[in-house]
Amino acid sequence: MSLQKELGFQRPIENPLHAAVLSVVLTGSLLVKEGHRIMRPFGITDAQFNVLMLLKYQSDDGELNQTALGRMLLVNRSNITGLTDRLEQAGLVRRVMDTTDRRVNRVRLTPKGRSVLDRAEQAYFARVQEIMGTLSEKENMQLITFLERIRKALRTR
Repeated sequence: MSLQKELGFQRPIENPLHAAVLSVVLTGSLLVKEGHRIMRPFGITDAQFNVLMLLKYQSDDGELNQTALGRMLLVNRSNITGLTDRLEQAGLVRRVMDTTDRRVNRVRLTPKGRSVLDRAEQAYFARVQEIMGTLSEKENMQLITFLERIRKALRTR
């Protein structure tokens, strides 16, 4: 389906650069909605899933300090405290004091958190395969390159 039809526009989009931006934004919005849908059965949000994934894959021991987590998050960094609070209340992570700096909180994945993540991760990667598998490996690599170039242009101001 054409972008014009998807958005319900009555007239064609004349500027191809504008059409490309609208297409990226619409695709991103649909991916975010799909992330919410995938995570709902596991009782977590896509942002909470992101934190759990970072703890599992970006640490040596399932533990990171909150500052590092905030830097790596795909959501607003200021959300890390609230995200951590909710994950801790759910028993998916726990805060521990840093052994070298008492001012620093570390966030540790709990066994319950690992269990929820393992199940959510299976559903996530299966859906990612369905969606992104519509492109060849070469096309996926090209997409990554194109999006990196767009992000670079966005950050140069």
